[in-house]
Order: sequence, then C-alpha cells, then structure tokens
Amino acid sequence: MSPRTGKVIRIVRVAILRLFRRDRLTGQVAVGLVGVLVVAAAVYGVGVASAQYRLADVGAWLTAKSRGMVVHVNGPAAKVDGKTDLVPQMRGHNIKIVQDGATILIVDLDTGVVSRLDPSQLSIGRSRSLGQGIQVLAGSGKAYTVDSVKGVVQQIDPVGLTPVGPSASLPPVLGQAGIDGKGTLWVPVSRKGEVSAFRDGALQPPVKVGEPGGDLALTIAAGDPVVIDSTAATATAVRPSGSPVEISLPTTVRRSGRGGVLVPAHTEGRIVPLLVPGTGSLVTVDTGTGRYTSARLPMPRHRYRPPQVLGAKVYIPDETAGALIVYDSAANRFDRPIPVTNRGSRLDVFVKDGMLWANDPESPHAVVIDRGNVHKGVNKYKDRVAGGPKRRPIPLPGDGDAPPPARGRPPSAALPPGSPNAPDTPPPSRPPAPGDPPTAPTNVTVTPGAGTMRVEFQPSQGDGIIGYVLKDVPSGLTASPSSIGPDAGPFAFTVTGGDCGREYTFRVAVRYRDAQGDTREQVSTASDPVRPCVTPGAPTGLTAQATKSGAKVSWTAPPGGATSYRLSWQGPVSGSRTVSATSATLGDVWSNGNYTFTVAAANGAGTGSDATLSTKLTGPTSTYAVQMNGNSDAYIRQTASSSGTVVATMHDNNGESVTVHCQEKGAYYQHPNDSSLAGDMYTNITWKGKRGYVIGYLISTPGNWKNFNGPAIWKC
Repeated sequence: MSPRTGKVIRIVRVAILRLFRRDRLTGQVAVGLVGVLVVAAAVYGVGVASAQYRLADVGAWLTAKSRGMVVHVNGPAAKVDGKTDLVPQMRGHNIKIVQDGATILIVDLDTGVVSRLDPSQLSIGRSRSLGQGIQVLAGSGKAYTVDSVKGVVQQIDPVGLTPVGPSASLPPVLGQAGIDGKGTLWVPVSRKGEVSAFRDGALQPPVKVGEPGGDLALTIAAGDPVVIDSTAATATAVRPSGSPVEISLPTTVRRSGRGGVLVPAHTEGRIVPLLVPGTGSLVTVDTGTGRYTSARLPMPRHRYRPPQVLGAKVYIPDETAGALIVYDSAANRFDRPIPVTNRGSRLDVFVKDGMLWANDPESPHAVVIDRGNVHKGVNKYKDRVAGGPKRRPIPLPGDGDAPPPARGRPPSAALPPGSPNAPDTPPPSRPPAPGDPPTAPTNVTVTPGAGTMRVEFQPSQGDGIIGYVLKDVPSGLTASPSSIGPDAGPFAFTVTGGDCGREYTFRVAVRYRDAQGDTREQVSTASDPVRPCVTPGAPTGLTAQATKSGAKVSWTAPPGGATSYRLSWQGPVSGSRTVSATSATLGDVWSNGNYTFTVAAANGAGTGSDATLSTKLTGPTSTYAVQMNGNSDAYIRQTASSSGTVVATMHDNNGESVTVHCQEKGAYYQHPNDSSLAGDMYTNITWKGKRGYVIGYLISTPGNWKNFNGPAIWKC
C-alpha cells in the first residue's frame, strides 16, 4: 500500500469510528466500511500495489491519440472500464492495437516499436523495436511478424516479443496477412498468384488463388482464409481439407483501381463484404455456398474504409463524413447513418465479440454497435469542447458530392437522444417536390441463381406512379412478373434463361403520368453484371472401380449442373485432369492400392466444393495360357523372386489356362540354359487353387513380358 493510500484510509477510519462510537454494532459497521474503503482503493487506483484488474469479457481496446493513452471499453455498457498511458516515446504517434484474448500488443506505426500491454495490471511492459512497416499479427494464441518488403515471416512470443523458431522467406512484396482459426499464418504472394501458409517455423504448400501479379486481398472468414483477386474478379475460399472453392465475382470488381477492392481483415461468419470504391458496387459473398449478391450503390465520392458485416447489416466507414453508412442487405435499403465524429476523420472499425466498434483515434469519440443495430456512443475521456459552427448533415448514399461536415461540437453518437446539440439525421431518401417527376428506382441489386437472375430495387418516390418494368432484357430471356404495381411489392423481378458464360446488366424503369396525363418513364442506373448460374455444389455418388482400361470414376452432377469437372487422385499413382462428362476412365491408373479421388464441379460462376472418395482398387483378373514350359518344371513362389518359397510346381503344361491377377517387378532372373530368357518381371497367378508369382515369360500375356503390360493387367 502506498503512503498516500495509507494516510487517506487512516483519516477516514478515525472519522468513521468517531461517528459510530456509541455502541458495539455501529463500531462493527465502521470496521466493515473501512474494509470497503480498502477494496475501493484497490479498484479505483488510489494505490494498492500490484492490484489485479478485471475488465469486461465483451470489450475492446481503443486508442486515444491526443491523450497519449489506450482505453478498454465494456461493449454492452459502452463505458470505459480500464485505461493506461502510453510510454512517452509513443505519445502523439499513430498507434495500432493488436488484440487476441489476453494478448494485447501496442504497435507504434511511426517507429516500429511494439509493446505488450498487461490487461491485469493495466500497464505497458516489455517493448521491442521490430522496424517500420512490419506487420504484427496475433490470433488463436499465436503471434507473427511479416516484413512485406523483404518477404520474411516469423513467429514471435506474444509475451517476450522474441522470435520463436526459424523464419521463412517468400517473394516480396507481400500482402496483408491473417491468422486462421488454428493459428496458421496466411500470406498473399501476388508475384506468384498464391497464398502461403506458415506454421511452426515452416512454410506449407502454397495454394493457387489467381494469376501471377494479381491484386490480392486476404480475409479470414469464420476462421478460414479467403483471397480476393481484384484483377481476375474472383474469390477463393481455402478449406482446411480439400481443394479451394473459387467464386467468379462481377467484372466491376476489376474497376476497383490500384489497391483492389476494400475488404475486412476478418469476419466472424462466412459472409464477406467487398466494396469497389470507384463504382459503389457492394458485393456480399457467402464463402460457404459460393453465392453472392451485388448492389450498385449511389455512394458519394468520399474516402471509405473496408466494410464490416454484423448480422444482416453492412457497415461502410465513411471517413469524409466521420460516420458509418448502414446498408441492410436483407431489406436492400439504407438505414440511418451512424455518426462517429460528424466530421472528416480517420476511423478504425472492426468486429469483435459479436459487436462492431468504430473509433476515432484523434478524438474522445467512439461507437459500439450490437447485432440489433443498437448503437451507443463512447466518451473515451471527458473533455470540454467549445461550441463551433453548426454541423452539416451526414451525406447519404445518393446525395452526390456533398461536402464533409464541418468541425464542431461532439457528434450525436456521443450525446444522449434528444439532446439539443444532437443534429437531426436526414432521412434515407428525399421525396421530390410537388409537380416534379418521381425519383428513379434505386439500389438495383442482382443475385444469381441456377438458371435465373433476381433483380431487386427500392421503389420510386413521387406522385402519379403507375408501376415498374424491367429494362434491357435480351431476346430469349423472360422476366417475371412482366410489371410491378406501385404498391405491389416485393419489388423484385426474376429473369429466366441466359448463358452461364455471359454477364447481364439490367435497369428498372418507373412509369408515371405527368401533369398533362402522358405516360413517361424514369430509368434507374444499370445494375452490376450478373450470370444466370451459381457456383455449383459438390457432386454426389462418387464411385471408383478398377477396369481393364484403367480406373473408372463416376459421379452425379450437382443441382444446377456444371460445364466441367476438376478430377484429381492421390495414391500409388497421382494426377489430375479436367473433364466435361460425369465419368472418366483414367488409363494411367492401373496400380493396386489405396486411392483418394476428389472431384469438383465448375461453371462460369466458379468452382465448387470437392466430393471425396477414399477406396482400395484391385485390378480385374484375366485368363492366359502357360508357355515355355514344355517337358520342364515352372515354380510358383510366394514372392517375386527366383529363390522364394515354392507354393506349387507346374510340369510340362504349355497351353494350360491360369488366372492372372497382376504383375510386379522383382529379383532379376537368368535362365540357366537360355540367355534370352532373362528379366525381373513376374506375374501373379492362380493355378489349381494355388496363388503366387512366376517369372514373366511363362505366361502368354500381351506385349513384351519384360515390361508392365497395363492397364489390362494391373501392377500388384
């Protein structure tokens, strides 16, 4: 206990005892109050040495740059329940917090110094300089560093910040890495179009995710790596076992420009949101099924950060407005934006513990949001802020190039509802003035299906609306319904037909009567491209059998069909090929043994999950005659050699039929009386119920008896 703490407690103890000195009971109460005082001193920092702090289990650490500290926020309460000052060398610097359970690492982005924060002591302990530009990651109980420029990856001790095991090198420049649910580091290697895994000091076999030189971005979705190739407009979900699932994305993804699409570092579920800043395209990919939905949103030309998903909501950080744009993917509409600062500012936004956190490191303001889209403002520290000019409203999607809000009073996110200083958030849409034509339909969203394309939209606002029709439907395709009434809902068309190898775009027109009674149209902007197909599921009914032509592998096509199949096998013989039918005979697979066959369906929408079969194959038997055994003995032995144990002896039986099972290379044999009868090929046969090996020239198998005949006769 510090001297100051002891003095405070002694003074209060004397006062309490004087107050309750009349009887024994009140004296006991006084002693209890003194005990409470000691506990309070420990908890609130009056100074009990080595106090152990317990922070909320559902919470996150946030930076407060201007105060030179980091704070811990209780998520459900949206209250600070712990904080600690940064070391003097870090104050005023750009700080990143890497948090994984009890592992809290403070990364100084300006100097490259990494420090460990002890959450039980609320103090910063060991620090180590790792160098500027080094990625520092922690997850699933592991910690790593990635030198993107030098191409070096290294596991580190999250407590001592020292190297653990050997490092490894990859071709630079490396992309943003991530840690999967098993603690394996995954690193995009753009130069090779691959993603590499690093674990326990060793690189694992790389996974092909695109063409060399592609613009790759990595997301960890539900614990598994997913790589977005903006150059090729594909998403590849890497599975713990089996081949990757490849999903073809709308070609608008290729228009994302330098740096590629904006994607979150990780998502708690399998839904990954992608934002194409240049076009306003928002693509939500279900990496579990390989399906996606794409919306062309009328976003202002602002500065955005990667979108985050929580439940059915997608949150797009808008740093120009200092707010979160909220898109309800289930209802295909915008909710009211959530202000964080109400001014242009950097926003650190992430999902942790089932909650979304948005923080402005430069100010006291942060926001925490739960799955019900209920948000609470956080004051990271209390400060007096002088009143400034009136803030402008937060610009909404569709507002065009609205200027960023002016700096001023604290945002409404940090103020109680109904506060006089809390600005009114503008409604999600603005109806036209009386006499103006209706607004065009908005939020035209496309979702591919098996032989179908679904087009949804938000209806127009205004007077005189007759209904809605779908535009740009090519000949040979049909749209249902043919039209939608002004209040009919749901506001969606289903287009049937089309080619899976082709993309289609659509527009929606509102039909209305003007002031003169004439019928007119107002047309929406074009949708994102969409194909009438989805990434196929896994084939079913996978079988494999040994035939005289090789291994025959068959399967049943998944629902929705496929244009090709990727077939691979592992065993005594390994290989792969692409076929178009639902069966294939592998003429180069004719060795007995255990095999694992995998087949994945592919079409214009991508390549689906594998169907896997592990089985033992044994080649079929054949019947051939004995030869070169006239008036002599031929020995059937247990092994493929001339000295093994004799199972049976055939005498002078040229022309007699035997059952041939397989062939095997064995010990070299030279006939003592005929130098031409030499070799190491043996045939496994059954003769009169006895099975074993005979030298190859004794059986009239087709081809050269000195070599394998296959695939009619399999290798043993």
